[in-house]
Amino acid sequence: MLAYSLAVLNLVMATAITWLAHKQRLAITRLNSLLTIAKYDASHDDLTGLLNRRAILAHLEKQLNALRSVSIALLDLDDFKGINDTHGHDTGDAALTEAARRLKTLPVTIGRLGGDEFLMVVNTDEPAGFAHAAAAQAVIASVRIDAAGQTVQLSATAGVAHAASSINAPELLRRADRAMYEAKAAGAAIRTYDDRLPDVPAPNPQHRRTYRP
Repeated sequence: MLAYSLAVLNLVMATAITWLAHKQRLAITRLNSLLTIAKYDASHDDLTGLLNRRAILAHLEKQLNALRSVSIALLDLDDFKGINDTHGHDTGDAALTEAARRLKTLPVTIGRLGGDEFLMVVNTDEPAGFAHAAAAQAVIASVRIDAAGQTVQLSATAGVAHAASSINAPELLRRADRAMYEAKAAGAAIRTYDDRLPDVPAPNPQHRRTYRP
């Protein structure tokens, strides 16, 4: 009788231990899933799913600190305010989302700096960096959004800068920004930074970004 009771007790204890271990595994799995989601949310833009401002600037810093050959491009959607004002913010959001979806197909790292401006980072030489920027412009120009029966086509102006030697992220970004605004002022689609470029002010000074990782 005693042996039978001990066997039953052992069985109950083994069952309880197995159940507790199962519950613990479920809890750990759930916590890991929540941690993965939290990490993704912390580094990605809510609307587009691209890397957010902090994450893309941190990525740029990492590439520069590794002394890799880095080309960047700032891509600013043309007349995006006009799209919002004419067709509404839902259309503007749809345009940003679709542009981001197509940009994700490119073999580069792209993030949304904010508003209608994107940052492309790629480890390559200057000519290839320019080609990647042009490819990003092409996929943006392929976007068509239906707005209550009207077709909205996107386009973007790009400023390209290349880090051939030691340079910090804010300075490289300022160079790309300078090239982009020179392109806008000249009515061009894309410009590469050159230290002979004039320092063209933005149409509205507060629209110029301060690039701080």
